[in-house]
Amino acid sequence: MPSSNLYAINCDGRVFSLSTSGSMWKEFMYLGLEFKQLSAVPHFMWAIGGDRQVYVHVHGLDIPIRIKEETYENERWLPLEGFSGRLLPTDRYHFSNQDGSVDRSRDKVKLPSMAWQWEGDWQIETTLDGQPLDHDGWTYAVDFPATYGVTKQWKSCVRRRKWVRYRRYSAMNSWCAIAPLHKDATKVNIKIQGFYLLKFNNHVKFQEPFIDVSIGGNQIPGGNPGDLTVWAVTAHGRVMFRVGVSTTSPEGLRWSAIKMNQGDESLQISVGVTGLVWVTLLNGKALVRTGVSRENPMGDEWAVVEPPQPHLRLTQVSVGLDAVWAITHEGSVWFRKGIKGEMSGICEQLAVGTGWVEMSTKMILVSVAPNDQVWAIGHEDRCLYYRSGIARSELTGKKWKAINAPFQLSRANSSASMSSNSKYSLCGTPNQKNQTFGSLINPGSWSPVHSVGSMVGAEAHPETDGSIFDPDLTGDSSVFGEDESAAAIYWAEYEMTWVKVEAGACLVDLNNPPKWLAETNGSNQVEIIEEWRINILNELKNRLKGIDFDIDLCEKAIEKSSWVKNGEAKCKLKGTSLFEDCIVELEWISSDAGTLDFGTLTILNTDGATTMVQFSISEVVCIVCCSEPGFPRLAIYTPRLNNCKTLRLQFSSDTELEDWMAHLTSVSCKINNAYGRPSSKAIWATTALGDVYVHDPVLTEENQYANGIYIQELNTASKALPFESILQNGFSPGCSLHVTVCIHDDADRISLNLVCHSTTVNKYKQIVDTNDVALHFNPRLSENIIVRNTYQNNNWGDEERNGDSPIKAGSNFSLVLNCEERGYRILINDTEFTYYNHRINPKNVTHLRIKGKMTLCSVLYKSPSVIIEPMSMFWRQIGGHLRKVETCNTNVTWGIGYDNTAWVYTGGWGGTSLKGLDFGSSGVNTMIDTHNYFVYENQRWNPITGFTPHGLPTDRYMWSDASGRQKRTRENTKLLSCHWQWVSEWILDFHTPGGVDRDGWQYATDFPSQYHGKKQFTDYVRRRRWFRRCQLTTSGPWKELGNTKLVDVSLFNQNNADSECPIHVWAVAPNGEALFRRGVSESCPMGVTWEHIPSDQPLVSISIGPNHQVWAIGKNGSSYWRFGISESKPTGESWQNVEPPSGSHLKQIAVNENAVWVLDDSGKLSVRREIQPTVFPEGTHWQTLPAMTNDPIHIDVSVLNTKQGFRHISVGLMSNQVWAVSGAGIVCRRIGITDSNPAGSGWATGIGANWQQISVGGLVNDPR
Repeated sequence: MPSSNLYAINCDGRVFSLSTSGSMWKEFMYLGLEFKQLSAVPHFMWAIGGDRQVYVHVHGLDIPIRIKEETYENERWLPLEGFSGRLLPTDRYHFSNQDGSVDRSRDKVKLPSMAWQWEGDWQIETTLDGQPLDHDGWTYAVDFPATYGVTKQWKSCVRRRKWVRYRRYSAMNSWCAIAPLHKDATKVNIKIQGFYLLKFNNHVKFQEPFIDVSIGGNQIPGGNPGDLTVWAVTAHGRVMFRVGVSTTSPEGLRWSAIKMNQGDESLQISVGVTGLVWVTLLNGKALVRTGVSRENPMGDEWAVVEPPQPHLRLTQVSVGLDAVWAITHEGSVWFRKGIKGEMSGICEQLAVGTGWVEMSTKMILVSVAPNDQVWAIGHEDRCLYYRSGIARSELTGKKWKAINAPFQLSRANSSASMSSNSKYSLCGTPNQKNQTFGSLINPGSWSPVHSVGSMVGAEAHPETDGSIFDPDLTGDSSVFGEDESAAAIYWAEYEMTWVKVEAGACLVDLNNPPKWLAETNGSNQVEIIEEWRINILNELKNRLKGIDFDIDLCEKAIEKSSWVKNGEAKCKLKGTSLFEDCIVELEWISSDAGTLDFGTLTILNTDGATTMVQFSISEVVCIVCCSEPGFPRLAIYTPRLNNCKTLRLQFSSDTELEDWMAHLTSVSCKINNAYGRPSSKAIWATTALGDVYVHDPVLTEENQYANGIYIQELNTASKALPFESILQNGFSPGCSLHVTVCIHDDADRISLNLVCHSTTVNKYKQIVDTNDVALHFNPRLSENIIVRNTYQNNNWGDEERNGDSPIKAGSNFSLVLNCEERGYRILINDTEFTYYNHRINPKNVTHLRIKGKMTLCSVLYKSPSVIIEPMSMFWRQIGGHLRKVETCNTNVTWGIGYDNTAWVYTGGWGGTSLKGLDFGSSGVNTMIDTHNYFVYENQRWNPITGFTPHGLPTDRYMWSDASGRQKRTRENTKLLSCHWQWVSEWILDFHTPGGVDRDGWQYATDFPSQYHGKKQFTDYVRRRRWFRRCQLTTSGPWKELGNTKLVDVSLFNQNNADSECPIHVWAVAPNGEALFRRGVSESCPMGVTWEHIPSDQPLVSISIGPNHQVWAIGKNGSSYWRFGISESKPTGESWQNVEPPSGSHLKQIAVNENAVWVLDDSGKLSVRREIQPTVFPEGTHWQTLPAMTNDPIHIDVSVLNTKQGFRHISVGLMSNQVWAVSGAGIVCRRIGITDSNPAGSGWATGIGANWQQISVGGLVNDPR
């Protein structure tokens, strides 16, 4: 869970913050202004100062608030003038919005307030739907409402171009004043910003000041992401609503008065996360706003709620999600039962509740968090308390617990006044204040007051352009004042007298509470996993390595033994479509030395006497959870076994599944000697269920390396001739083949071929497979000769026949092929036979093919670099739940959750899904992720009743998934496992792609057609999407990075082993902004801070490559590369557009040394060719790889969501390392990649474990 803050105000009006990831209160920088009221949501605070003025504070955002202003310049063609800005009376404005309905002249587009700055001047946008335009940016059409195109035609009568300009909110980490309500004509007035202030003895006062303010509404059902609601109460008892407040418009637009019942005067107000509003009145009653919805955030009417008892008066109320707590005038605390926040806008009863429940302790103030956790201030001692034991099933909690946390105070910030002769003085003499107001350059503006990087500002007039913010004062300043190293910091342990606590931005994870909330009686387990203890143990282990001592002479401290685990389950074997009842038996035989560890998995019939299948644990390459809702399942992959390549087991409960997963993972890791942190060369991957796996090539190196070279024995058992196998590393110089065969007596001729397989597309767009042969070694036994030749471009070359053949029918012989720089050196029976010069580049060789009447005894393939065969890779589950993982070659790995939370790998191993493994829990943290379940409601129109849920017999299900082929109902939707829980009800989705109407419907001519949000005459079907949010609570070796959400990330290090060498990290935020992470290294994998990189187009994917290459994909489906990146300027200068492949809408990108790989929405891969980073970094053209419909990597009947194409693409440091995940969830590696053919020639496939994403950024496969 992200770090969040609890806020409080003390008796001196100072604001403090207590972070859930920290351990002490921190005081906000004192600016000479005390505060009386405070309300907060994450990153946004609204407060009322001692001057009764409303202030807004924006903080903690790594991504600046940046708004793109757009205007379209329209011109019409006239016979004598050509294209001109003189338009017909019926035409749209010369400068307008996109549909032409609003006048958007550039000089009329102003900054909303003085808290905003323009980033630059107006610029012409030179792209249209990803396609580049001319430098003047014009697009052409027959008439204004028509579709615009890039090229001008004879019928193009109108044209338009888009102008864009960006504005940025500059008042970050600062208090900005919101303008007062109205003037008082009877007093001396100072007109500031279109409003009037009252001046009394050099003090500014307001006619109708505010007494309370509340912000919330960030989770209104169906609301737009980022929308906020702000309510306030004035001194006259009126309730005000701030219109237009959102995360991109922190100040809102204006105040709107809410009509009250006759005689009601408001005292205090609170708004919850779902927009539910409660107000306390002077007469002690409460009002509840009904009818609050996404379309009407101000609600419809007021409903009256009586106090708990006739003699009590409600003085304060706080609204959470499904809870409302209140305080009466004598301090008693009450809980309102029957509240359901998400349904409160629909049902008045769920907004008002059903009754009051009294709590025992007296408090003066209570505050409810968005997850219904409760804080309060004591009635007598004014200390802070937390209500423990609150859960969704018990919203009242159990008891109050005092919060005792130390204070971090700055002596400079704590003083009540500041020196007036400082560089940025807040306070001056009365004469200075008069001069300040009288010397304003623009009397229509209210200048903010500067103070050491922060400001107290006010609104600007909507017509005022420009900004008066000093750029030096609005940078990375801290809201807490000076840094600890620059100011006098002292610690305070005394009890603070609190007057206000605000929990609207505080989210506490009950499974991993903050230090200041956790119980003081910690367990010894905490000390076991402390870093100091682990370091001592590692030092002791390293010390033993240098001691020459036979440990076998020592008495064994723990005697290892064998064990057997069995249980009941259901299995699905090869050739069967149903799960059958069975007994699963896992036997483990362990030796004391650990060299004879052996395990066997046996599947028995229910009688326990008949064996259905049995295999060794050493055959297992991956154990994956493949559960479906209500069906806990796992899959065991054994690709080397012909009779059982995949075994699927179904268990009766999630607990049984996790128990078997842990045991099977434990024994398979022991067999493969896979423990602890993976090496920097590891390949990371995630499954469609969010499980994280890793393959470590270092383990393969240890098994293959012998006598200075890597050796792989190709699997020839049970394979009939002709024999064909992929040479995983090709057959470049340094590689060799050692073949031992037994020739049959009736053999006439045999052949061994080094094949160059390639798939291309001809000019007729037909897929053509070519199989050139670099070396055709053909012993012709009847002729007693050996022919050597090359097959290229459908033609055989000149044969080489010289030399007698030592190979005879009915004999055994061994053949050695050594590839050298000039040719192939051929040895028969360890004697050199001939030397064959290269006619085809040996790097193009991809396959070995052997034909003839003979028996293959063995085939050894040797290579100077480690041989990674995708099918035999051992995948180990590492723990955690992520959507995407990215790594580099310096042991730094990042991940992104399904809720776009960024995580950093801690180096540990384990978590919820791997309980019981024999390793420590160091680095394993709680992880929380969220998913949305979607269900589609379908209807068809008929002439009599209109749209109804009664379709034709051939129609899809009336409640279905997006495709309509799977029946889905809200009532029958189940969670995946016991670790998931619902956190919302079923809600209409008003953000369905394609657009919706006010009721959430989208329309189409028929169900398989394209949907749109506005009903047309020919639309006969409609659908709408419902969603329900669920939350997963798990654990894994990951640490949350911070509050900044990410949709994509890329890491790169230029093959430098220095732990302090900076690692380049680029990321994309959910709003499409590019980010650069500074300070990332092996010793500091989380980095220090984000730097925002502006871009004209919102981005969706980004990738870093060698030679300072950074490429990205925009939401418009086009690609961009970053110009001007260097060692001294790692962020570069500007984005340059590269036109995407014809007809493609790109969604993901991966940058290699001499090629850029992209993936489009249809799953097709394309490669940018002829990239020369120093000469031509953008390349010359795209090469789209052909779709191989019959290729096995695209077909897997066990995966329900299989589709054509690919899911993900990843590249390594070396140009020949290109890996992908197919549409069926199968991992595969591109083969045949050479300098002349960076697109490669084919795929080597691995197991189909329903992979979702893969990362090979750390894979370095250099020859030893």
